Amino acid sequence: MVIVWFKRDLRIHDHEPLTTAASLQNKGIKVLPLYVVEPDYWQLPDSSARHWRFISHSLAELNQALVNLGQGLWVEHSTVISVLQKLAAHFNIVGLYSHQESGNLWTYQRDKDVTIWCIKNKIKWHESEAYGVFRRFNDRDRWSYYWERYMVREKSIAPLFLAKLESLKAYDDRPGFDLPLLDLTVLEGDENKHLQEGGRSRGSACFKSFLNERGKHYSFNMSSPLTAFSSCSRMSPHITFGTLSLREIVQKLRKQSNTPQLDASWKRSLRSFDSRLHWHCHFMQKLETEPLFETYNMLPVFNGLRENEFNEDYFEAWKSGNTGYPFIDACMRCLRHTGWLNFRMRAMLVSFSSYQLWLHWQRPAWHLAQCFTDYEPGIHYSQIQMQSGTTGINTLRIYNPVKQSQDQDPKGVFIKRWVPELSEYNDDYIHEPWTMPVAMQQQKGCIIGADYPQPIVEHVAALREARAKFTAFKKHHPEFWEQAHALNAKHGSRKRKAKSKIKGTNKKMANAKVKLDTDQLPLF
Repeated sequence: MVIVWFKRDLRIHDHEPLTTAASLQNKGIKVLPLYVVEPDYWQLPDSSARHWRFISHSLAELNQALVNLGQGLWVEHSTVISVLQKLAAHFNIVGLYSHQESGNLWTYQRDKDVTIWCIKNKIKWHESEAYGVFRRFNDRDRWSYYWERYMVREKSIAPLFLAKLESLKAYDDRPGFDLPLLDLTVLEGDENKHLQEGGRSRGSACFKSFLNERGKHYSFNMSSPLTAFSSCSRMSPHITFGTLSLREIVQKLRKQSNTPQLDASWKRSLRSFDSRLHWHCHFMQKLETEPLFETYNMLPVFNGLRENEFNEDYFEAWKSGNTGYPFIDACMRCLRHTGWLNFRMRAMLVSFSSYQLWLHWQRPAWHLAQCFTDYEPGIHYSQIQMQSGTTGINTLRIYNPVKQSQDQDPKGVFIKRWVPELSEYNDDYIHEPWTMPVAMQQQKGCIIGADYPQPIVEHVAALREARAKFTAFKKHHPEFWEQAHALNAKHGSRKRKAKSKIKGTNKKMANAKVKLDTDQLPLF
């Protein structure tokens, strides 16, 4: 028997491990499709009920697809090692098949443990590439070439059948597909009304509507939360949990892009979306190469910059959407209820926590991970650090919360939906409600400081102070430049061969190595 271990690849189509394992049936080797619900994983600070909800929907649909082939999905609730040991005691396991996973540090360590277990038990673990992310890959100059080569490769064909494993009844007489009830963090009581649901059929329908209807003005509408919810693809959770493969999406997208009758707006939007699929893997590759980016500042020189000044009151206000800045609060409340927010607004939330509130990025990152239905560790931690300024290779991206509010929600429509306390405020005051005279506040039924918070900080002064701190920090830490150039050489984009924008470029600095404060975890 061989095992196909499903992880973040909940489909039967373009699933190389399943296709390869199923081909062994010609030699009389049967296939067990396996999913393991790992209790310790679901206790991590970056997990929440909305992730499990999406996965549960996707697993139910995956199971039905496998049942239609002949053998349904076998679900266990335990550690992977315990499950494999138990199965190995009852069956002759001759192979383990799965996709590579570029997850968080917990899954990284778990996969190392599985590697050791397989070696000790003389079971070959066959891991296929997932996405356009490559293991033990350090040549950034060639990464785009390999990404493109992976995306144009022929997709794996779903098997036509899977032989029924009758011996499972003797192994365990419970129903094979039995999902446990998990006690997980629920961010909002009504979140299930707003969250996206999982499953390949929903993912396929979502992508079809984007390609044929919703995506025409994607490139123009992606920045504002007023238009992004309908104009963006909304495929991110389906990509994260693999109900469709990224290669399927890229190939369908490009086929649609080559349709002769497409107008200029459609072509521009589809090209823009294509480029973002490329960036998806670009950021995942960073965490694949340096797993400790989840925990440590990308530049060690920044260790201690914010960690010792963490303000719990600021953090709680930011988490709950009660900072006194209406657009910030509307975005956070929307995210808590819906599990999704467009990229610019995500970046703004991180910028506000990092600069105006001067919060170290780790705990805000965990909170946002719990909020995002589409939480993808490889993208998440790379982006969090970029937006908080600890990469050293990006310009500080500091968002003005009032200007963003005026630009992206000029009439306050989005604000009034998610911050109903301000629903009676007019356009003149909706972006800065604290400037409204108290008598008018009383007429509107919302007193600032009583019914809705006063601004938690004065944002202009806070921005000025944050910039000054970064400037002084770099000035007093000359090693910053060496570390920044080394990071750029290893992880920077090679899309354009432009001159380095980092001050003081020289060959010695470009060849320098970044060293973390702890031993590097070996890549297996």
